[in-house]
Amino acid sequence: MKRFVSARCRIALLGFGTVGSAVARRLASSSDFHLTHILDRRAAVKRGLLTAPGVVWTTRIEDVLESDADVVVEAIGGLDPAAGWIRAALLAGKSVVTANKQVMARHGAVLRPLAARQGRQLRFEAAVGGAMPIVRAIADGLAGDRIVSVEAILNGTTNAVLSRMESRGWSMKEALADARTLGLAEADPSADLDGSDAAAKLAILCALAFGLRVDPTQVDVRSSAGVTARDLARARATGATIRQLARAAFDRSTSSLTARVGPVTVPAGSIFAATIGPRNAAIITGEHSGDTVICGTGAGGDATAVAILSDLAAIACDRAAVVPAPVLSSDFTIGTLSLAEAV
Repeated sequence: MKRFVSARCRIALLGFGTVGSAVARRLASSSDFHLTHILDRRAAVKRGLLTAPGVVWTTRIEDVLESDADVVVEAIGGLDPAAGWIRAALLAGKSVVTANKQVMARHGAVLRPLAARQGRQLRFEAAVGGAMPIVRAIADGLAGDRIVSVEAILNGTTNAVLSRMESRGWSMKEALADARTLGLAEADPSADLDGSDAAAKLAILCALAFGLRVDPTQVDVRSSAGVTARDLARARATGATIRQLARAAFDRSTSSLTARVGPVTVPAGSIFAATIGPRNAAIITGEHSGDTVICGTGAGGDATAVAILSDLAAIACDRAAVVPAPVLSSDFTIGTLSLAEAV
């Protein structure tokens, strides 16, 4: 990595699983960052998996909060205790980088203003698109436009499974086993396949793109778990394929939002059909810019680590910067999108 600052940024890491261990390996070999602490409930067992002299391994969040770390990276996942620990880190005067889509979807409207009040940063690129930098694309790159809609593949695990079923003629069970072998699927992939993972990510994007406070439970979600090799073969015979798509559109004239996640037939020549394996893709439509297309790897520890390291680099460039929190509106109606193309 390029050297960003003269003084190394001190990092404490929460979690040493798939994502956390990938981040730790990058930090341990970096000249820009100094990894000070790793918190993991199995610290005594895992400390031998990383060569990083001077790193304090702990099971106590207090050790991290009382440390001199500048930034806390949260990679434990889930709502509890992650949400509480992020809040505690901000209150302790530390910036936070998180890959936690559930926390940001459900508590981001409270945590982002807290970070601003504390004069610290809360960054979450890794929570939505893995190595696909959609958060920054919407929040910064397209900040000069008014976003009309976002349509995206937001779950790399499900995309890897569906595209593997398509190319190999496999059953979902076979494709899932393959994804697990490649480190692209959890032992329990239900949150990926049933759409709840993508719904949380879509809720985050609704805040960024439309300034709306959307609860993931408000998103119309249809599971992809029932898609079969026969479904894919039928779609292919009509010049199409099947992908799990998340789509949100906001009509500002009527303050009406439509939001949906589920398996959809897409034309074989589309960007979504061309997105195979653990990749994400998105079409962001603005009133003046039209369609902006972005894609990148969306699953796996290394891809997520790229997004986390990018957020760390942004903080290291200006540790005193304060990112203003948007004022989110709950004054809208929400409905479902047409299911004409749904599987």
